[in-house]
Amino acid sequence: MNKKAERILRKYKGKKAGVFVDDGNMFHAQKRAGWFIDWRKFKKFLYKNFSIEFIRYYRGIYGLKERIDRRTREKHNRYSDILEGIGFDLIKRPLKKIYTRRKKNKFKYKCDFDAEIGFDIANNFKKVNSIIIVSGDSDFVCLARKLREERRSFLMICFERNAPWEIRKIHHLFLEDIKESVVLTKRKPGFEPG
Repeated sequence: MNKKAERILRKYKGKKAGVFVDDGNMFHAQKRAGWFIDWRKFKKFLYKNFSIEFIRYYRGIYGLKERIDRRTREKHNRYSDILEGIGFDLIKRPLKKIYTRRKKNKFKYKCDFDAEIGFDIANNFKKVNSIIIVSGDSDFVCLARKLREERRSFLMICFERNAPWEIRKIHHLFLEDIKESVVLTKRKPGFEPG
Protein backbone atom coordinates (compact mmCIF):
# COMPACT_ATOMS: atom_id res chain seq x y z
CA MET A 1 0.00 0.00 0.00
CA ASN A 2 1.39 3.41 -0.91
CA LYS A 3 1.68 6.51 1.34
CA LYS A 4 -1.32 8.24 -0.24
CA ALA A 5 -3.60 5.27 0.53
CA GLU A 6 -2.26 5.06 4.09
CA ARG A 7 -2.91 8.80 4.60
CA ILE A 8 -6.49 8.49 3.32
CA LEU A 9 -7.19 5.44 5.49
CA ARG A 10 -5.81 7.18 8.62
CA LYS A 11 -8.27 10.01 8.04
CA TYR A 12 -11.23 7.58 8.02
CA LYS A 13 -9.96 5.22 10.75
CA GLY A 14 -12.71 4.36 13.22
CA LYS A 15 -15.40 6.44 11.51
CA LYS A 16 -18.78 4.77 11.29
CA ALA A 17 -19.29 4.07 7.57
CA GLY A 18 -21.93 2.82 5.17
CA VAL A 19 -20.69 1.19 1.95
CA PHE A 20 -22.50 1.17 -1.40
CA VAL A 21 -21.09 -1.07 -4.17
CA ASP A 22 -22.17 -0.46 -7.79
CA ASP A 23 -21.71 -3.89 -9.44
CA GLY A 24 -22.62 -2.65 -12.92
CA ASN A 25 -19.68 -0.26 -12.84
CA MET A 26 -17.27 -2.55 -11.02
CA PHE A 27 -17.96 -5.59 -13.22
CA HIS A 28 -16.71 -3.82 -16.35
CA ALA A 29 -13.93 -1.96 -14.53
CA GLN A 30 -12.48 -5.25 -13.23
CA LYS A 31 -12.49 -6.72 -16.74
CA ARG A 32 -10.69 -3.64 -18.12
CA ALA A 33 -8.17 -3.70 -15.26
CA GLY A 34 -7.34 -7.34 -15.93
CA TRP A 35 -7.81 -8.43 -12.30
CA PHE A 36 -10.76 -9.14 -10.05
CA ILE A 37 -11.62 -8.17 -6.51
CA ASP A 38 -11.89 -10.90 -3.91
CA TRP A 39 -14.96 -9.57 -2.10
CA ARG A 40 -14.12 -11.55 1.07
CA LYS A 41 -10.75 -9.82 1.23
CA PHE A 42 -12.38 -6.50 0.36
CA LYS A 43 -14.83 -6.86 3.26
CA LYS A 44 -11.94 -7.73 5.60
CA PHE A 45 -10.07 -4.66 4.34
CA LEU A 46 -13.09 -2.43 5.02
CA TYR A 47 -13.61 -3.78 8.53
CA LYS A 48 -9.91 -3.35 9.32
CA ASN A 49 -9.88 0.31 8.25
CA PHE A 50 -13.37 1.59 9.03
CA SER A 51 -16.15 1.01 11.52
CA ILE A 52 -18.59 -0.56 9.03
CA GLU A 53 -22.32 -0.34 9.74
CA PHE A 54 -23.47 -1.98 6.50
CA ILE A 55 -22.34 -2.94 3.00
CA ARG A 56 -24.96 -2.75 0.25
CA TYR A 57 -24.12 -4.42 -3.05
CA TYR A 58 -26.31 -3.41 -6.04
CA ARG A 59 -26.45 -6.16 -8.68
CA GLY A 60 -28.37 -6.72 -11.89
CA ILE A 61 -29.67 -10.26 -12.33
CA TYR A 62 -31.09 -12.22 -15.24
CA GLY A 63 -34.89 -12.35 -15.19
CA LEU A 64 -36.54 -15.76 -14.89
CA LYS A 65 -37.95 -15.51 -18.42
CA GLU A 66 -34.61 -14.40 -19.88
CA ARG A 67 -33.28 -16.89 -22.42
CA ILE A 68 -29.72 -17.64 -21.39
CA ASP A 69 -27.87 -20.91 -21.20
CA ARG A 70 -28.12 -22.91 -17.98
CA ARG A 71 -24.38 -22.63 -17.22
CA THR A 72 -24.42 -18.82 -17.43
CA ARG A 73 -27.49 -18.60 -15.19
CA GLU A 74 -25.95 -20.97 -12.62
CA LYS A 75 -22.68 -19.02 -12.58
CA HIS A 76 -24.55 -15.75 -12.19
CA ASN A 77 -26.74 -17.12 -9.37
CA ARG A 78 -23.75 -18.73 -7.61
CA TYR A 79 -21.92 -15.39 -7.61
CA SER A 80 -24.96 -13.69 -6.03
CA ASP A 81 -25.12 -16.46 -3.40
CA ILE A 82 -21.44 -15.95 -2.59
CA LEU A 83 -21.92 -12.20 -2.12
CA GLU A 84 -24.84 -12.81 0.24
CA GLY A 85 -22.83 -15.50 2.05
CA ILE A 86 -20.02 -13.00 2.63
CA GLY A 87 -22.56 -10.85 4.43
CA PHE A 88 -23.34 -8.16 1.87
CA ASP A 89 -26.86 -6.80 1.73
CA LEU A 90 -27.59 -7.68 -1.91
CA ILE A 91 -30.03 -5.40 -3.72
CA LYS A 92 -31.09 -7.05 -6.99
CA ARG A 93 -32.95 -5.86 -10.03
CA PRO A 94 -33.48 -7.53 -13.43
CA LEU A 95 -31.01 -6.68 -16.17
CA LYS A 96 -32.42 -4.80 -19.16
CA LYS A 97 -31.66 -5.55 -22.79
CA ILE A 98 -30.29 -2.50 -24.56
CA TYR A 99 -30.40 -3.08 -28.31
CA THR A 100 -27.31 -1.94 -30.19
CA ARG A 101 -28.50 -3.17 -33.61
CA ARG A 102 -32.17 -3.94 -33.63
CA LYS A 103 -32.19 -5.37 -37.16
CA LYS A 104 -29.58 -7.95 -36.23
CA ASN A 105 -31.11 -8.53 -32.78
CA LYS A 106 -27.81 -7.46 -31.13
CA PHE A 107 -28.00 -6.19 -27.57
CA LYS A 108 -26.12 -5.84 -24.32
CA TYR A 109 -27.38 -6.26 -20.77
CA LYS A 110 -27.41 -3.24 -18.50
CA CYS A 111 -28.65 -2.34 -15.04
CA ASP A 112 -28.22 1.17 -13.63
CA PHE A 113 -28.60 1.66 -9.90
CA ASP A 114 -27.35 5.25 -9.68
CA ALA A 115 -30.70 6.73 -8.65
CA GLU A 116 -31.41 3.92 -6.18
CA ILE A 117 -27.95 4.20 -4.61
CA GLY A 118 -28.41 7.97 -4.29
CA PHE A 119 -31.84 7.46 -2.70
CA ASP A 120 -30.43 4.89 -0.25
CA ILE A 121 -27.61 7.25 0.70
CA ALA A 122 -30.14 10.04 1.32
CA ASN A 123 -32.12 7.71 3.60
CA ASN A 124 -29.10 6.39 5.51
CA PHE A 125 -26.42 9.09 5.74
CA LYS A 126 -27.55 10.27 9.21
CA LYS A 127 -26.81 6.78 10.61
CA VAL A 128 -23.11 7.02 9.74
CA ASN A 129 -20.20 9.50 9.70
CA SER A 130 -18.85 8.39 6.32
CA ILE A 131 -20.27 7.24 3.01
CA ILE A 132 -18.10 4.98 0.86
CA ILE A 133 -19.12 4.39 -2.74
CA VAL A 134 -17.35 1.64 -4.67
CA SER A 135 -17.80 2.76 -8.27
CA GLY A 136 -16.03 4.77 -10.93
CA ASP A 137 -19.20 6.65 -11.85
CA SER A 138 -18.85 10.44 -11.68
CA ASP A 139 -22.64 10.78 -11.25
CA PHE A 140 -21.99 10.32 -7.51
CA VAL A 141 -19.71 13.37 -7.25
CA CYS A 142 -22.66 15.70 -6.60
CA LEU A 143 -23.39 13.63 -3.47
CA ALA A 144 -19.93 14.44 -2.11
CA ARG A 145 -20.77 18.15 -2.00
CA LYS A 146 -24.13 17.56 -0.35
CA LEU A 147 -22.67 15.19 2.24
CA ARG A 148 -19.94 17.72 3.12
CA GLU A 149 -22.71 20.26 3.79
CA GLU A 150 -24.22 17.69 6.15
CA ARG A 151 -20.81 17.21 7.84
CA ARG A 152 -20.37 13.68 6.53
CA SER A 153 -17.21 12.25 4.99
CA PHE A 154 -17.33 10.82 1.50
CA LEU A 155 -14.91 8.41 -0.16
CA MET A 156 -14.99 6.93 -3.65
CA ILE A 157 -13.15 3.64 -4.16
CA CYS A 158 -12.52 2.80 -7.80
CA PHE A 159 -9.97 1.72 -10.37
CA GLU A 160 -7.63 4.53 -11.39
CA ARG A 161 -7.93 3.56 -15.04
CA ASN A 162 -11.71 3.92 -14.77
CA ALA A 163 -11.76 7.18 -12.78
CA PRO A 164 -12.94 10.33 -14.57
CA TRP A 165 -11.38 13.67 -13.66
CA GLU A 166 -14.34 14.61 -11.39
CA ILE A 167 -13.55 11.71 -9.05
CA ARG A 168 -9.89 12.68 -8.95
CA LYS A 169 -10.92 16.03 -7.40
CA ILE A 170 -12.77 14.50 -4.42
CA HIS A 171 -11.64 12.06 -1.71
CA HIS A 172 -10.86 8.82 -3.51
CA LEU A 173 -8.91 5.64 -3.07
CA PHE A 174 -7.72 3.73 -6.09
CA LEU A 175 -8.04 -0.04 -5.95
CA GLU A 176 -4.62 -0.33 -7.57
CA ASP A 177 -3.18 1.28 -4.38
CA ILE A 178 -4.67 -1.47 -2.20
CA LYS A 179 -4.49 -4.29 -4.73
CA GLU A 180 -2.39 -6.62 -2.59
CA SER A 181 -5.09 -6.49 0.11
CA VAL A 182 -8.09 -7.14 -2.16
CA VAL A 183 -7.02 -8.98 -5.32
CA LEU A 184 -8.54 -12.33 -6.22
CA THR A 185 -5.45 -14.53 -6.43
CA LYS A 186 -6.90 -18.01 -6.44
CA ARG A 187 -9.86 -18.55 -8.72
CA LYS A 188 -12.58 -20.32 -6.81
CA PRO A 189 -15.53 -21.84 -8.66
CA GLY A 190 -18.24 -19.21 -8.93
CA PHE A 191 -16.17 -16.48 -7.35
CA GLU A 192 -15.39 -14.64 -10.56
CA PRO A 193 -18.07 -12.12 -11.55
CA GLY A 194 -20.73 -13.46 -13.84
